Amino acid sequence: CVRARTQTHTSYIIMAPSPSALLEAATARKSELDEDVESAKGEIAALDTQIAEKRAERTIAAQNAVKDLLKDKEALMKKIRLSEGAAKHVSLALEKLQLAVAAGLDDWKALIEEKVAMSDFAQKRLKEDPSCLKMLEASTSGGKLTLEGPKLAFKGGSQGLENLKKALAGLESGYSCTVEVEIVMMGVLDRRDWFNKQADKHGVEVEKDANGTSVTISGPAEKAKKLADSLKFLLTGKADLYCVRDLIAPCRTSAKEIEEQTGAFIDVLKGGFGGGGLIYVRGDREGVAEAEEKMRAFIDAKEGKYSVFLDVPFYQKLDPEKAQHFENDLPAFGAACGMEAWMSEDKLRLEMRGPAANKNWETKARTEFKQLSGWYLQQLKEASKPKAPKEDDPWGPAPEAEFELGHKW
Repeated sequence: CVRARTQTHTSYIIMAPSPSALLEAATARKSELDEDVESAKGEIAALDTQIAEKRAERTIAAQNAVKDLLKDKEALMKKIRLSEGAAKHVSLALEKLQLAVAAGLDDWKALIEEKVAMSDFAQKRLKEDPSCLKMLEASTSGGKLTLEGPKLAFKGGSQGLENLKKALAGLESGYSCTVEVEIVMMGVLDRRDWFNKQADKHGVEVEKDANGTSVTISGPAEKAKKLADSLKFLLTGKADLYCVRDLIAPCRTSAKEIEEQTGAFIDVLKGGFGGGGLIYVRGDREGVAEAEEKMRAFIDAKEGKYSVFLDVPFYQKLDPEKAQHFENDLPAFGAACGMEAWMSEDKLRLEMRGPAANKNWETKARTEFKQLSGWYLQQLKEASKPKAPKEDDPWGPAPEAEFELGHKW
């Protein structure tokens, strides 16, 4: 205690002992308890010897002596249990005091015990590389760390905890992931400076590969994963539309309004079928579906036309030459039916577009397309048949019939 004297009286201020002093006292007390336990165990061993000797005498006096010796043994065993229990509590106190001293704390009560959550990436790093845990523990200013499932159990001072969280953030900043991005979507997002804006928003770095087909997101694990998930969500929907040249400007105006209504991205570019416009609709699946429907309704109303879509499953099986012949046939096919026809960007569907005022073209087009499809399917069937082995023919091979690809109307 410290004595403080004033003009009227003397007061005493009681100061708590330092962690170092408490550690010294606790260490001494632990040694005393351990010595008591060992001493009692030695006495018990001596009693066991005496008990065995008395039992060997087989006399009434010896039996009474055994009873007294057993009582003494029970008393010593009780003493051991009490001393071990006390030693256990002192050991817990010692651990805290040692941590308090190592952390440079003036009061052991300032010792903090906290479980710090980690990302999946950080957990994986710690499991794969034990040196990472040592690195984190070294940052805690004398604190102690143990890995407990998805969390780090920390014991130490407040400054050590703050340092640990900074070191953990540094560890997690080494995370990176790559997301494959369609080339069209890459252009759509680039024109809006989407990647740079999102990188600033999430506090990460975004780098595109040289081919423009993927992006790598680097930074704190949780932030990088969040941006990657957002990007993947925007890649779930896509639609491609066309418009005539005169509608490119009106479509761009309408696209801005529809973007605000649906959250989809819509780009109207030159270079579509017949010199018209290409309309790329990208974003999440629901937003794209809604935006496509609205854009089609706008274009249909402006042109006074509507579209019919047919699956073309055989197209993917055609060799390049026959596939080109098929697409070359489409203008004539469309003209014969009073409409226009072209393959979709993904080459899976045929779009037929004709006047809304007179829908007779649709019936005729469906019938003609059925015949056209049948012709190409027959070509595929013939091509898949195994060729018969050549036989010796004294007359020589027969002349090959002339064959011209295409369908005649």
